[in-house]
Parts: sequence; structure tokens; C-alpha cells
Amino acid sequence: MRAAWFCALALLLGGSAQAHAHLERSVPADGSVLHAPPARLVLLFSEPGRLTALWIEDAAGTRRSVATLPDVSARELTVTLPALAPGRYAIGWRVLSADGHVMPGRIRFTITK
Repeated sequence: MRAAWFCALALLLGGSAQAHAHLERSVPADGSVLHAPPARLVLLFSEPGRLTALWIEDAAGTRRSVATLPDVSARELTVTLPALAPGRYAIGWRVLSADGHVMPGRIRFTITK
């Protein structure tokens, strides 16, 4: 009886640990090489989430925040990006999952001349 209780508890806790919003796909894709600057960023998560922070970092390490974030909780979030010059970039974010956990993420891409 006691073993069955522990197994049930382990299954419940194991299932809740996987309930965080993980990135499934992005546009631009992580590691992509673009011939033109992207006008927007699309993030598709494993479950609904709300962006709490988003920033762009260039190759020199200069970081700037994206001022306007969508005020919705959704699996697919779209953000308008500022004009970007050719170079290497990283976009980082924090997303608040439905379970209350904040999950960080990052993608990198390059814009050619």
C-alpha cells in the first residue's frame, strides 16, 4: 500500500515538472542566417505563456529591451522587432508558464550584408 502511494506521488510530481513552457519553434529559427532583417519574432511554446521580458543583444554584447510585449498568454507569441543592421544577434526572454514558473530562453541568428 505504501509503495503504491509513493508511486502515485512520483507520477503526479513528475507530470507537473514537465508543465513549463518550453520553446518548440521560433521565426527566425535558432542558428539561422538571414539575408534581410526580420520584422518580427514568433515564438511557439509547448504550452501557453506570457512574456515577462525580451531583449536583443548584438555581437558586441550591447543589450536592448523590446519595449512593447504582448499582454496575452498564448502558445504562439509575436513581437515586432526594431530595425536591425547586418551582424550576429541573440534574443533572450523570460516567459511565465501557466503553472507559475518563469522559464528563460534564447535564440541566436545572423543577418548577412
